[in-house]
Order: sequence, then structure tokens, then C-alpha cells
Amino acid sequence: MLHHIIEKGNFHHFTQSLFQTSNWERIGGEILFRSEYGAPDVIFQQAKTVNKLFELESKSIFKIFHTYNLQESPSKGFLFINVFPSTILHKEFPNFIKGLLFQFPKISEKVVFEIVETDYVENMYSLKEKINFIKNLGFRIAIDDVGKGWSSLHLIIELEPQYIKLDRYFSINLSSSPLKQEMIKSILQYAHFSKIDVVLEGIEKETDLAVAKALGVDICQGFLLHKPQPIIDFVWK
Repeated sequence: MLHHIIEKGNFHHFTQSLFQTSNWERIGGEILFRSEYGAPDVIFQQAKTVNKLFELESKSIFKIFHTYNLQESPSKGFLFINVFPSTILHKEFPNFIKGLLFQFPKISEKVVFEIVETDYVENMYSLKEKINFIKNLGFRIAIDDVGKGWSSLHLIIELEPQYIKLDRYFSINLSSSPLKQEMIKSILQYAHFSKIDVVLEGIEKETDLAVAKALGVDICQGFLLHKPQPIIDFVWK
């Protein structure tokens, strides 16, 4: 199965838009990996098990960059692309990124790498070093699914991202949960002190969206605002 996915490129991407709550303008889209061979989480776990995660993610990232060819389309907004820490820590990652920048010189201006924090990191110093390398090339960083993974606060403090993406857990019945509202307030206080924008994922109800905006969440994402669309059929506005 992985042979067909990696070697033959049998995968594609969807996109889901993100919107600023201040004016409801679209700021970009998260790129979602899809394949007829199974759910993304299962495929990535299998790739990790057989030490093929870097090959899979690098091919996926290359396909995204090639598809959008961002240096010719500066108004498309940001692309939020998931990436595992182990991929960033891979010895070939620096050369891979440099090669992409050679082919797509302005790509870094439009890409936000979302660090998938379910991948446990043993050497935080090395990860921080690689993240700084990425930042120096002009890329932005987000911590994905905050509140779900192994060490959200550790990653946020050490990696100093430009974005924090709160797990969809916080958006479910947010309007009726004072505890979730207080937690989001606390995260917002730290984030805004540190000049970090907070994204709330998984918005599906108008009432939860209204509360998110009232709390001061910077950016929202979810089925209520935009359902994921195949990139091949997606029209940027």
C-alpha cells in the first residue's frame, strides 16, 4: 500500500479555509492529505512504523508547492501544512527545503508549517534548532491541535510559533461550557502577550462561533465556515 502511495504518488489534497474573526476575511487554507488507500492518520502511522514518514511527507509537501506555484500567485493567502517533528529533524530535511526554495523562490512567504505535536520529541534542542532554521528561511510556524498532544505548553514556549491551533475539543459546545471559555481566555492572554495568533478549529455551530469571537479568538476554522474541498476544484478568492 505505501509503495503505491509514496512511489506512485497515489494521494491528493483537500483544503479548508481559515477566517479572521475581526473582519471574516479568509487568510488562507489548511492543506489536508487524502488517499483512497485509507485514513490519513492510519497511513502516516504505517509510514512511521516502517521508517518512511519523511519520504511520504516530503513528497506530499513537494506536490503542494508544485500545485500552487506560489511565486506566481502572491494573493492566495497562507498555506497551513502539517508536518511531523521527526520529518523536520530528518537529516535530509534542510537540503529538501533548500531545494524547494531554489525551485519556488517565494514559497516561504506563504507557508505556515503546522507542527503535529502527537509525535513525541526526545531532543527539543535539536527541534528548536531546526525550527529556527525554517524561520530564518521565511517560513511561519504553528503548533497544531493544542490541548490534544503530548506537551503543548512545552512546544509553545520553546518553539515560539506565530500561530497556536486549538484542538476541536475546545469548539464543541463552547457556548455552554464556562470551563472551556476560561481555558481559552488563559491561552489567549499568553498568546497575545507573546504576539501569537490563536486559531480555533472544528467550529460547527453559530453559537460556538459567536462565543469564540467574543472571547477574542483571532482566527476560526471549521465546517460551519468552509467544508474541505478538493484542491483541483478549489477556486481561490
